[in-house]
Amino acid sequence: MTNLSARPPRMAGRVLLFLSVLAMATPALAGGELEAFLERTVRMAVHNRPVRADINIVRGDGGKEQAVLVVDPERGHQFFAARGSGWRSLLPLDWGKGRAIRSAGARPAELGTDEPLAATDLRGMEVFPFWRTDYRMAFISDDNRNEKTVTLYMPDTIPYTLLVITFDRAKMIPTMVKYYKDTMNNLVRLRRDSDFVMVGSRPRPGKVEIRDFSTNSSTTLELSWSVLATVPVQLMEAGTFAKASLDWPEPG
Repeated sequence: MTNLSARPPRMAGRVLLFLSVLAMATPALAGGELEAFLERTVRMAVHNRPVRADINIVRGDGGKEQAVLVVDPERGHQFFAARGSGWRSLLPLDWGKGRAIRSAGARPAELGTDEPLAATDLRGMEVFPFWRTDYRMAFISDDNRNEKTVTLYMPDTIPYTLLVITFDRAKMIPTMVKYYKDTMNNLVRLRRDSDFVMVGSRPRPGKVEIRDFSTNSSTTLELSWSVLATVPVQLMEAGTFAKASLDWPEPG
């Protein structure tokens, strides 16, 4: 029998949390079929071409903003800029840290991919397949003809303990994500994606709704996507992203 008292306290707590969730669920444990499905969802979430999204943002407090998101998979970076405030960020397409300008003329400061982008509830982590992990502790929470809901137990290196993700079975993309911290009852964020469009060979949401329960805030984003022939190098360099133009000729 496993001696949990011999484990570090944090690890013991995480193991007990996983066992508690497992006991309350009626799913099948992850096997080769589920692992293959999750790996396909990761591939569908990876941008295989440079893309741009022009975003209309409405916050729960009534505030509005326009923003630009540019993803450059070749350089492995994502650029985000809020037009009104001058807020900008340059982040990796993976868990980690990048740089942000929090207002026009401000000095660049460190920003993590799990921190909010500008005055929104969107985070850099949601631009790449953040659920990519070891799937041995993943299991199916619900399954029907249209959707598959998977519970993923995350490692200590990820700021969330559990992710409960509902995938569109045909498109193999998330339509709803629940983010839990510390305990299975501590739902801190909820994201819903809808109005999907094909962007190159990948489906991407035209509408994203996010609730952050830890701050009692919400954000709705409407995204207009385009595939880019090239990305201006100034957007993807730490020394120039703060002042690079947001307006350049789009491909016809």
